Amino acid sequence: MRKCRLNFWLWGLILLLLAADPAHGTPVFKSEAQVAGEYITLGHLADLDPELQQKCGAALIWSAPPPGQLYTLTQEFLKFRLAQMGLAGFFEGVPLPPAIQVRQTGVLLSGEEVAKTFRRYVQEHNPYPAANLLIEVFPLEEAVILPDAQVTLEALPPRSGKLVGDVNLEMVVLHGGQTLKRIKVSGKVRVERQVVCATRPLKSQEIIGPGDVQVLRRDVTGLNAGEFFISPDQVIGRTLCRNVGPQEIITSRHLSHQPVIKRGDEVTVVLEQDGLEISTKGVAQEQGHPGKTIRLLNPKSKKEFQGSVIDAKTVRVKL
Repeated sequence: MRKCRLNFWLWGLILLLLAADPAHGTPVFKSEAQVAGEYITLGHLADLDPELQQKCGAALIWSAPPPGQLYTLTQEFLKFRLAQMGLAGFFEGVPLPPAIQVRQTGVLLSGEEVAKTFRRYVQEHNPYPAANLLIEVFPLEEAVILPDAQVTLEALPPRSGKLVGDVNLEMVVLHGGQTLKRIKVSGKVRVERQVVCATRPLKSQEIIGPGDVQVLRRDVTGLNAGEFFISPDQVIGRTLCRNVGPQEIITSRHLSHQPVIKRGDEVTVVLEQDGLEISTKGVAQEQGHPGKTIRLLNPKSKKEFQGSVIDAKTVRVKL
């Protein structure tokens, strides 16, 4: 059982009030008591008149038993607690039963309901679609006991705004529209997406070809949206600056940012019209990366035209 925290200054004030106004009924301690919460109070154990109940009925005796269990508070323990709180003199002469059986009538907060509220909040406020989220909710560190099961949970926005990775949410437990308590709930949120991966081991300085990549569902929790690719066309023709393992996600960190075509390079120009293709030669007038449109020069006619970079040796022109 957890040791109850007592405010001795407060109880000293209560004793002064009691001494100043002795007109109260004699308390009667019970042999059996019921609690619906986390603590056993003096008001649970004894019948007190309204004035006395208001003044010291909330005095904490001990932690309440879990639902379905029974605690036995002995006469010696009760005397010890009354003395510890400074109330022994006031209860002098009041008969104490040999023991008081204390039963818990409250119910445990449903872990399933906590997890459901956590998942719903993360899904509704996450920038990623719910189908891409894998949400794990950790059990509460301590059991939460409620007066009854008629409660609602409301998740509050996290201070960090973080809803991916390690996520911590604070929830308010409401009963009849009133706040009973606040609890902290932790979990882990992972994001999965269809992303471009390598089909085989690829080495640094290799140029990525169509057969080198495939789209697979992978965990991208630790990656920013601009670091991975969702279409093979985004990486085909690019040069690698580091090795990539088979089925590994190809990220922007794997790709060289050096241009694949430099000014003055002679390249193959693929002219495309109505499904027909004709190849010719051209000279790059500026550097280019795959997918970028660059200016080229026809070495025979000396006329400039534009084309889209395919790889280090090829530029496509659609007529």
